[in-house]
Amino acid sequence: MPRRNTAAVLAFALLSATRAADAQTTHSHSHGSVKLTGATPVITMERTQCKGMCPEYKLSFYEDGSVVYEGKAGASKSGLWRATVRKETVDDLVTQFQRIDFFSLQPSYSGGLSQNPIAIMSFRRNDRTKTVSHDTGSPFSPEALTALEDRVDAAVQSVNWIR
Repeated sequence: MPRRNTAAVLAFALLSATRAADAQTTHSHSHGSVKLTGATPVITMERTQCKGMCPEYKLSFYEDGSVVYEGKAGASKSGLWRATVRKETVDDLVTQFQRIDFFSLQPSYSGGLSQNPIAIMSFRRNDRTKTVSHDTGSPFSPEALTALEDRVDAAVQSVNWIR
């Protein structure tokens, strides 16, 4: 009889540990742990440092509305942060990328006269991905590209970031 009780206690402990691990995994996924799912972002935008006090950070937007922010030098938040925007927000950004015909843009717009930050944006649609590097002081870049960069930044201005 004591052996059966020991086996029952061990089985219960193993079952409890498995449930706790499952609950922890579910908890992680509920906070938008998109890195764990292997998902590829639809839109990314990275801003580099400049000669002055420009923040360096990267934003990654996913189809489901998950957003990952990586704050680097000079950024108001450092490290990895996650948030969620409405799926319609991501859909609207995708529409804006299509509206300016992002895939037809040059891969790089340089030529700024001073050390300006660089904005590097990538857009993925189906099996195509395009990356455009933009010296924000370049006189050769389309105004629509600068407006789109600002729109991407604005999409996360009022989100609740979670570590």
